Amino acid sequence: MSHYVIRPAHLPQDAPAIAAIDTSFASAKYWRVKHEGESFRLELVDRPRFTKAFGVYDLNRDVRDWQDGYVAEQEGRICGFAAGGYQFWNRRYVLWHLYVAPECRRSGMGTALLLRILEQARAKAAVSVWLETSNLNAPAIAWYRAHGFDFAGLDLALYEGSGQGEEVGVYLMRPLGAL
Repeated sequence: MSHYVIRPAHLPQDAPAIAAIDTSFASAKYWRVKHEGESFRLELVDRPRFTKAFGVYDLNRDVRDWQDGYVAEQEGRICGFAAGGYQFWNRRYVLWHLYVAPECRRSGMGTALLLRILEQARAKAAVSVWLETSNLNAPAIAWYRAHGFDFAGLDLALYEGSGQGEEVGVYLMRPLGAL
């Protein structure tokens, strides 16, 4: 396993390399939403294996929802990217992006990027870190939950028109504790 370095992202210079990261995931499971009376329940269920990718859509925008971006470099190549931003009104830090190229996964790179985001959140006196992902992304949900995140909400209409059927937005949250 090669050594990697986490550093601040430099935009627009790093944008092409960040955009070139393979953000795809493959899964044969997803979190199905069951609406039961006044409540919702998530259940992990099987489905035919599929692959999906999420592009980094906001690298070249003048205005982005995130302020802090980091890349993971390995042997001079950008293999990972994380970005987040602080919301002062509710003291929440939102993780907008966290991607690691498939060949670099399971190396600790994603955890290192997440730790940098958590460090930024604490430095800004955030009380929690929030993120949204698709209910189809069972591998990411499992990874985030293993890193202290828990289910915090749903958006049933977020992915309307995506062509993926039962796709909804799942919100996860990790408390940072009293500061």
